[in-house]
Amino acid sequence: MPAGIQVEVHPELANKVADATLTVCWDGTCRKRTLQLGKTSLEEPAPGNPVMTTESATAAEGPAARTPQPSELSVWPGFAEIRDLPGKPVHVTLVFRNQRGATVLDRQISTTPQPSYPNGRNCSPGGHQARLMVTEEGSLILR
Repeated sequence: MPAGIQVEVHPELANKVADATLTVCWDGTCRKRTLQLGKTSLEEPAPGNPVMTTESATAAEGPAARTPQPSELSVWPGFAEIRDLPGKPVHVTLVFRNQRGATVLDRQISTTPQPSYPNGRNCSPGGHQARLMVTEEGSLILR
């Protein structure tokens, strides 16, 4: 599993975003990455690679298709691969800009990435990862 930071964005906010960047800093070192946001259903597993192009399944036409169920809501995840992301505290800055280049969101948070275990805890860990979420109101929180 690649090392990096996954960011889930509420769809209401994600629809306003044309450009998303994530900067991670530790020990005087910073890495800046572009996030590509892609639509996915909440029931789908979170992607663990930098390519975020999954589409949510289209529901069949009918009464249930007209009224979205809570489990059908979508999030817009992005993954910033940072190969040397350490397992110690890092400072994250997330900036979203709209089509005109105006800042839609500029938030900061500190987190400690954890090792990932793609093959279970009895096997060697993969890269360190952290998960963040941006709420509809624009709050940046740890997941």
